[in-house]
Amino acid sequence: MPRAAHFGDWIALLALTLMWGTAFMFNELALASFPPSVLVAARILIATAVLFAFMRANGIRLPPFGREWIPLLVMAVLGNVLPFQLIAWAQQYIDSSMAGILMAVMPLFVLTLAHFLLPGSKLTPFRVVGFVVGFAGVVTIIGPEALRGLDENTTLWGAIAVLGAALSYSLNSIYARRLGATNPVQLSAGMLVAASLLSLPGAAVDVPGIASPSVAAMASLAVLGLLSTGLATLIYFRLVQGPGPTFLSFVNYLVPPCAVLMGALFLDETVSSSVYVGLCLILSGIAFSELGSRFNDLFRIRRLAAMRTRAVRSKA
Repeated sequence: MPRAAHFGDWIALLALTLMWGTAFMFNELALASFPPSVLVAARILIATAVLFAFMRANGIRLPPFGREWIPLLVMAVLGNVLPFQLIAWAQQYIDSSMAGILMAVMPLFVLTLAHFLLPGSKLTPFRVVGFVVGFAGVVTIIGPEALRGLDENTTLWGAIAVLGAALSYSLNSIYARRLGATNPVQLSAGMLVAASLLSLPGAAVDVPGIASPSVAAMASLAVLGLLSTGLATLIYFRLVQGPGPTFLSFVNYLVPPCAVLMGALFLDETVSSSVYVGLCLILSGIAFSELGSRFNDLFRIRRLAAMRTRAVRSKA
């Protein structure tokens, strides 16, 4: 059962926000010297080393090789290789701030997919309205003019790639819930090991084409692996097992503004008014969906309490 959040949890949430919110900036810096396939493989390999060291220090072992690795392979594709590759490819054509904002639609994808893929997770009027408002935010950010000249519009395809990454993360979240209870560190480490093996062949093809990477690019790659992926994963599960997913949902509102701020401060990115409006619409959609969920939970609790009260009175 989730416990009340204390000061250390808020510090951890802030750290997680910075690690995830700055990842888009470090992606862009690393892409100046590394192709997407190499960036993704190196990021995953570094994070794998972090998780593996944590496992060894805590006496946790990887699951034995066999059928248990099939879910890990699925999650490696959906939760690491595919979304990392899509985001890295997209950031060759769109700003880091736009990538960070578009990734914010992931919670709306999760709520919608859960209706079809998870028993008991039904779409409510609040969630439907929240999804519509969030989708309106996406359309506002991309802009109707982006639909002109689809073949040559790299900005549009970059935005679509980021939305594809958000969808992939959402499918991974749903799949993880269907797996049921498991050791989260063991699951994450196994997933990263599988992702490393899957990402290495593509990186091996592109490595010879790398000339002389800059110090900034190499440092960015190290930060992405050590902090934004490795340490962030450990903090994420610490918060899930502590104050719980409801507390952790605050990160959905904090990461996009952080990505915009980092892009403006360190990459000299300019954000148009339509992007700000779109961001507000996406965050409003998430808030509306979560507000509806909490209202439903409160209603369910009160209904159960009323039923128990009637049962006690009938016995008396």
